[in-house]
Amino acid sequence: MGILTDETQRNRLISLLVKYCNKLCALLYVVGLIGFLAQAYQPLNAGTYFSENALLPGLVETELPNTLLSALTYRSELEEVMKKEPSSSPNKWVYEKFKNIGLETYAQNFSVIYPFRSFNKKVVSGENVYAILRARRAASTEALVLSVPLRPLNDKDNTGTGGGIALALGLAQEFKRKPYWSKDIIFLFTEFDHLGAMAWLDSYHQTESKFIVGNDLEARSGPIIAALNLELPLNNVKYFNVKVEGLNGQLPNLDLVNLVVRLCRRERAQVRLHNCLEDKSYIYSENGDSFDDYKKALTTMLKMMWHQASGTPTGNHGWFQKFHIESVTLEGVVKKRSYTIDINTTARIIEGVFRSLNNLLERFHQSFFFYLLPSTSRYVSIGMYMPFFGLMALCGLLKGITLWVSANESSKEVKSESNEEKSEKVASAEGQGDEQSSTEEKTKEKKEEENKETAECIPEVSKDVNVTKKENVTEDVVEESLAGKGLISIVPVMLVAIMLGWMASQGPELLTHIMPNFRIQTEDMLLFSLLAIFMSALAYPKLMKNKGSSNILSLDWQLLKSVALILQTLTFASLALFNISLSFFLTAVMVPVTVVVRPSANKCFRWLQMFALLLISPLSLMYIVGLISSWPKSSALELFLSAYDSCKLLIYLGVTDTHLFNAWTETVMTACIFPVWLLFWALPWIDVPSP
Repeated sequence: MGILTDETQRNRLISLLVKYCNKLCALLYVVGLIGFLAQAYQPLNAGTYFSENALLPGLVETELPNTLLSALTYRSELEEVMKKEPSSSPNKWVYEKFKNIGLETYAQNFSVIYPFRSFNKKVVSGENVYAILRARRAASTEALVLSVPLRPLNDKDNTGTGGGIALALGLAQEFKRKPYWSKDIIFLFTEFDHLGAMAWLDSYHQTESKFIVGNDLEARSGPIIAALNLELPLNNVKYFNVKVEGLNGQLPNLDLVNLVVRLCRRERAQVRLHNCLEDKSYIYSENGDSFDDYKKALTTMLKMMWHQASGTPTGNHGWFQKFHIESVTLEGVVKKRSYTIDINTTARIIEGVFRSLNNLLERFHQSFFFYLLPSTSRYVSIGMYMPFFGLMALCGLLKGITLWVSANESSKEVKSESNEEKSEKVASAEGQGDEQSSTEEKTKEKKEEENKETAECIPEVSKDVNVTKKENVTEDVVEESLAGKGLISIVPVMLVAIMLGWMASQGPELLTHIMPNFRIQTEDMLLFSLLAIFMSALAYPKLMKNKGSSNILSLDWQLLKSVALILQTLTFASLALFNISLSFFLTAVMVPVTVVVRPSANKCFRWLQMFALLLISPLSLMYIVGLISSWPKSSALELFLSAYDSCKLLIYLGVTDTHLFNAWTETVMTACIFPVWLLFWALPWIDVPSP
């Protein structure tokens, strides 16, 4: 408390911060970055465990037959049906089979309206199929969902789902015979993957969408507690890949992930996270602290962060999380000529998951919702990674506060200098006034006594005139000395940055209205519109040059950089609360450049700063993401062209997801990150006098 109350101690602390600010910022950034990445090292993270004891995954005994003949029969029939019509989804076949089983079976039609007005605009129509197994021991107060996408056989871009469809039918037939279900089980089959899932969820929760319009559901159950999405091909499943990333970086409750992983291991089925192989020593915490184990764990954690940072779900489970439904996707990875997991093992795993979820008495709430996974058996909680991220973000905040203090000190010096000049000019003006008054008094003595009062008033009037002149001179001096200082000087730059950010966020949608006149593809129009806004934003410091001034921008650069750094830190800190991965990558890339950038009289250093700022601009970062996604290629030219296509697709999907699913990534990059970046872009354009 002495530092806060003692002005001398406080000034000493401020002087130390100003003196060692650069070294302290570098230390904070390096320690934060190394500490964050070191969390993948096994001794620094923790093993997964169950917080919700009601799941009881170890006590679930399977009641399925050793060979699930019904699932095998359905799989062979489905394979024949899909071979006859390889380009269509088996909606009708699934509907008929569930009807034959005796469940409440319904179909839902939906339409997707293209969000942009282009010449190839069309309405995409699809059909979902769902069946409800009513619980005998409850009144449809809660429900569980088993979801399977309906994909045609010739869909080469995605994993086949024929095995998941056959398995869902076989399990529905077995589940119907059991009396212990306390929650309804909904078997959901969606066409067009995420579009069908979103249409069904909107209709189930009675929410309206402008672009995805689904028919009202004929029947529904209670609130959905959890969902499991299956992406299983017909044959040759070597291992399971668990997908957890949801919309806008949301993650399911860690207990649900642990449940799926634990049951897979109980059945001796290999399970991975993002297809990363794990050693048994790391899984069971036996000598998993070697450097090779650390590299594998770090790769797994970075892959998870890479997918989470995109804000796009890695499977249909992500759309359930939007409605606070805990969900994961279990994907079967095909490997020919190797050991495969049979359909009976998979059936026992899914049965165990649903019987454990059937024991829940309340929603998932005890375990973590914010975490990172270096493996399927280890986790890094928010309490472990957030302090190191805070150190990385703190260096920008510390630099901003230091510049704010420096700007205040410089303004005080300017004011003190102006006050000294004012006192000197007032003193000289008073001397001139005294000389003039003495001269006038001598002339007044020679005049008649009857004019004495009038003559005595003349000096007073002259003094008033002189004082007025002195005040005008002083005001001019103060205005000139304070030119380019204070918050008022940076307000125009901030307003322009906000306006350009709004244009980048809303401009592409407005520009797509003129596409029919030019017959340009939607993807190209979105990219060209963002490029046009970005190129115009690059020139805004030059366009704001004052007429008749040699400086490009007349403002307080220390105050501008201070405000920009504080806004950047607040943006990253807020973003980290719901998408730590995106915030971490942006902080790791942008903070080193934004802390260093400043006006300079050296042209080489100025151009180097501009080049560094261009590399960390939002549009450049999107292209770099395209480069990483396209790596590797046979030649550099092919890599750059593929990165261009990936960047164009990334922008298109980001804008489309914003309209269709209320995704936040595109809005954050254009309306938050881009305006803050523009504030830093103005700094190298400010001229400073040469030393």
